[in-house]
Amino acid sequence: MRITQLELYRNFLNDIETLNSDFIAAGRQVSSGRKLTRLSDSPQGSADLVSLSEEASRIDLYSSNIDTASYFLALTESALNEVHNLITSVYTLGSQASSDAAGGDVRSTVSTAVRSIRDQILALANSEALGRHIFAGSRVLAAPFELTGDSVLYQGDGDINKVHVDKELELELGVSGSEAFDSIFAAVETLLGAIDAGDTSGIKDALGQFSSAMSDLSRVRGRVGSQLSLLENAKTNLESRQDILVARRSGIEDADMAEAIMRMNQTQTALEAAISAGGRVLSQGNLFDIMG
Repeated sequence: MRITQLELYRNFLNDIETLNSDFIAAGRQVSSGRKLTRLSDSPQGSADLVSLSEEASRIDLYSSNIDTASYFLALTESALNEVHNLITSVYTLGSQASSDAAGGDVRSTVSTAVRSIRDQILALANSEALGRHIFAGSRVLAAPFELTGDSVLYQGDGDINKVHVDKELELELGVSGSEAFDSIFAAVETLLGAIDAGDTSGIKDALGQFSSAMSDLSRVRGRVGSQLSLLENAKTNLESRQDILVARRSGIEDADMAEAIMRMNQTQTALEAAISAGGRVLSQGNLFDIMG
């Protein structure tokens, strides 16, 4: 009899402890809104959350890189578009000076206007953002183009800084200033020399260089546009993965509040019932007899 009562007492305590633990766990879920409040709640779920957090950090990094790349490439595109318009103006002015009827005064006026536009192009070629010259290659701290007389020399390099915008996708933050502008400045310099010399044939030859210069500029603009499109696609892909990640995290971590409240109430009822029933059973024997 004593052994049976002792076993009943131990079982009673185990049942109470189990129910009490379940009640506390359910209460934590209700108060926090989370299924996982401790590692012991679900070791596998906790491990999955660590993995998801690492993926979220990678996505945040890629998203930040995309924003940075988009910013610099959008500035690059805007500058190159403006350069295209300015070069068109230079060509139009040069065409006026190429006429046999154009006198010295006309050519002098054209020469002044062309130099003014050349200086605007130079300013765009030396564009700076966030302390970085966008057409300088890797030498971002110094202006990449220098004007000497009518010659514009490139001081940057062709080593364009890159960033990862996804696991296997790396994009350049800009384009080489040399590739974009060298042929333009060379054509303008040749045109100015011919205008100043009053050389009609030379002016016409110089205007012929603009076709190649505009071709180079169009090619670079096209590449920048393609990079911006890739960035937009990469951003959309990351946002989709972010949504999936958030849903997976929620499925692992977030509690079903209605279910958690019901379980807490059921556990509380079971706990109260167990205490009441256990008390009646144990009252039938002397506690000192039970404990031996």
